Formats: sequence, C-alpha cells, structure tokens
Amino acid sequence: MADDEARPARARDLPLLAAIEDAGVPMFEAVLGDLTGDALSAPAPSGEWRAAQPGFVLVAGDPPVGFAHVVDMVGHAHLAQLSVHPDHGRRGVGAALLEAAAERATLKGHGSLTLTTYADLPWNGPFYARHGFVEFAADDPLTGPQQEVTDEEERLGLGRHGRRTWMRRVLRPHRSVADLTAFLPELDASPREVGVLRTVVRRPAPGEREVLDVGWLDVVEGLVGDSWRQRGSRRTPDGSAHPDMQLNLMNHRLVEFLAQDPDREVLAGDQMFLDLDLSHDNLPVWSELHIGGPEGAVVVVTDQPHHGCGKFIARFGKDAMTFVNGPEGRPRRLRGLCARVVRPGPVRPGDEVVVVRPGA
Repeated sequence: MADDEARPARARDLPLLAAIEDAGVPMFEAVLGDLTGDALSAPAPSGEWRAAQPGFVLVAGDPPVGFAHVVDMVGHAHLAQLSVHPDHGRRGVGAALLEAAAERATLKGHGSLTLTTYADLPWNGPFYARHGFVEFAADDPLTGPQQEVTDEEERLGLGRHGRRTWMRRVLRPHRSVADLTAFLPELDASPREVGVLRTVVRRPAPGEREVLDVGWLDVVEGLVGDSWRQRGSRRTPDGSAHPDMQLNLMNHRLVEFLAQDPDREVLAGDQMFLDLDLSHDNLPVWSELHIGGPEGAVVVVTDQPHHGCGKFIARFGKDAMTFVNGPEGRPRRLRGLCARVVRPGPVRPGDEVVVVRPGA
C-alpha cells in the first residue's frame, strides 16, 4: 500500500539513494519497519515478510529517512510501500525514491509498475498521477496476486479513510491498436499448412516459467511437469482441470511483437508458440496439429475459447487485450487457442507442425 508526502526537489537536494538487496532481517525490523509514514497508511509489514518477498528495497538517506519496497509480480512490478519519515517530508525524498524504483524495475525487465493508494488525498493519488501513474479503469480485471492485495486492504479496513484505487505506470511502451493493425499483414503471412514450433514453456507453478529444449506431451498430463491439472478450471462443475484446455497455443509472431524482448515472450502464459496461422478459418475446431514428423506428438484444437485476462493487460497493455479480443483478433485467434493431446510424444523448438483438418 503506497502512500507518501513529497514535492519536487532539485537534484542537489536529493538524498543518497542506495539499493539494498538480501539485507538481513534485523535491519528491516530496526530501520525500515519503523518508517510507517503517513498515519493513514497500512500497518507496516514485518521485516521478515519484506525480506522474504522477491523484489528490492531502495533506501534514502544515511541514516535512512525513507524507503521504497517493490515486489516482483509476474510481468510487472508492484510498489508495496513508499514511506518517508514525517520529519523529512516535502523535500523530494518520496519523488526520488519513486523515480529510482521505476528505473530499477525497468532494468529488471518489468513492463509496468503498479500500486494501491488513496485516490483523493492530495499526497496520494494526485501525487502519483504527477509521476505518470494512471488509475485502473473500472473494467480492468485484476490478476490473482493483485486481487489478494485488494482483499488484504479490505480486511484491514483501509477504505474507511477514503476510496482506495489501483494505479499503473507503464515502464516500457506497449504496442498500440494502431501498431497492431499495421502488423496484421505480417500475422496473416503466417504459414497455413506446415508451420514451425518456436518455443515450449512449462509452468511448474503459478508465476514460474521454464523454457524447454525438449518437452513431453502426455494424453493425461498435457505438457509433463506443467501445472495445468493443479490450476483447475472455472468451466468444469467441480473446478477440476478442463480436459479440452490442456494446452494453450499462441502465434509466435504476435507474442514476439508484443513482448519486444525475447525474455518477455514467456510472460504470455501459453505453453507453445508456433509460427502458424491459428485462425478459425485455417484451423476449424478438431483440426489436428502433427508435431515433429509422422511418429511425433499430435494435439487437437478444441472448442474452448482462450481470451486475455488481467495478467495479459499487466504484461502487454490494455490496447493489446482489446485488439486480440476484438473484431480483428478473435477470428484470427490472436490470443491463442486451447488444445489437448491425442498422441503423446516429444516436442522441440524447430519441429515442423503439420495441419490436418477434420475429414481430411
């Protein structure tokens, strides 16, 4: 829960900024845990909790007078807390910490920095707005970890002091609708009959990604070692994993264009990225994809839709979400498709993917 009071300051007035990572728990408890900042902010988490979170802490001053705690979430960074000692408020300390946090998150490869704060208190929402943060739209879905933050704020009763809001600052420009529209000819040039498997990604646990040199497809497990079965599905009566959603496949040309960095492609969350036309026109439901030759694995395209979610917005922007689910994107299955394994076998980047349509 990020709250701060600060105003711009000239560079020579800014305190020393030092990055503290893997710091010992006693330092967090003795120093950072005491800087609770504004009286309306949430109770400061324990130093042990901060030390256990993936991310980083920036400390201002020597001795410290303020800190920013940023937590790594899948595809974006989250400013868990920004606090400045009241005796050092309105001197630019908070602004300096905020800019340093944004810079550090960018260098770590994050596409955006989020936070929650009071929307209307002048040193909260308006302060962050001056530094490039924009409130989430009413229809912006939250990711699972973001929803957990909101649930915790509700448990603490923070809303009694005023309206709480989510805000986001884009750290690297996302592709716009205009960009994506201009890219359509490249997408439409994807192979239609014989494509190529470009990337295989296993998700052993939520938020984790493993790029594989060789993956194994199984008719029961899907991609062996992936968490598909543990994730379950809201589309089954008992919440168990949906058998027709074992695999998510996405056009590699699109994810490459959206990610703008090879290391960020896996953030899409799909297990397989193919250089292949995945459109409804080219791959009617129950089409088969033969991967790796006549004796290789076979997957079948199912009738389950695959749409974007809050995670997709956090990683690639709202324009991308709107486009892939819009009149240009849905017929082309730009967000991807769902499939299940009908013949087991190994799959490797570089394997040919042969299309066999129903009735062929």
